[in-house]
Amino acid sequence: MPSIDEVEKYLKEALEKAAAGIIVETPDYIYALYELSSNRWRQVSYVFSDGEGYVEEIDTRRALLLLIEEVSKSLVRYNKGEWRIILSEMELEEVLEKARK
Repeated sequence: MPSIDEVEKYLKEALEKAAAGIIVETPDYIYALYELSSNRWRQVSYVFSDGEGYVEEIDTRRALLLLIEEVSKSLVRYNKGEWRIILSEMELEEVLEKARK
């Protein structure tokens, strides 16, 4: 299981590659999915309450299926305004502070 430092490294990488990926913050976790190269994607998540991070490299087909699952099953559980897309370093730093606590 990756440390918060490793998760942070990958979340920052995801932000740099935002044109080919997404970072989502919810009250419970932060989730990123971004392209590394042709047919190679990285999925990163960190569950705040558990203090556990997850990092996985996957192919494009799996990445698409995971994104569909995130949108259709996970995000719909939250009310409007309870989750957001992370677009800036400042927003990511706020989330990382929350994760380090």
